Amino acid sequence: MDLAALYDAWASRLLAFMMTITRDRHRAEDALQNLFVKLATNPPDLRDPRAYLFRAARREAWRSSEGRPERTLESLDVVAPTTEATDPQPLIAALGRLPEEQAEVVLLHAIEGFTFKEVAQIVRISADTAASRYRLALDKLKELLRRD
Repeated sequence: MDLAALYDAWASRLLAFMMTITRDRHRAEDALQNLFVKLATNPPDLRDPRAYLFRAARREAWRSSEGRPERTLESLDVVAPTTEATDPQPLIAALGRLPEEQAEVVLLHAIEGFTFKEVAQIVRISADTAASRYRLALDKLKELLRRD
């Protein structure tokens, strides 16, 4: 396993995901660093690193967020794709106002492209619960975006 290549390929996406949990860029960066230190000291057999990395990132983010004050994603520099036609800031702000459980499902499914079954494995919930959280999140996002 080439750790540098793994970091280059996944770090920014994992950081964005970890920020939905920690709601703090510095804690997310620390958690990301801890994750890669663990990978360096005890490398797993990663044939397909995608699900493993997000599952491990989630665990590290939750560990680092214990006892943290509540913050919103609006105040963070979240990594988001941009296009000329669309300003991502209203969506990022709305995503930050979702409950953490819904925000992580949206990020994993809509942005990272995981199926609900894969999201369920990463988050350790049922696929039906993942789909339900996603549907509720989309309804709330539509409402928030209409208000703004």
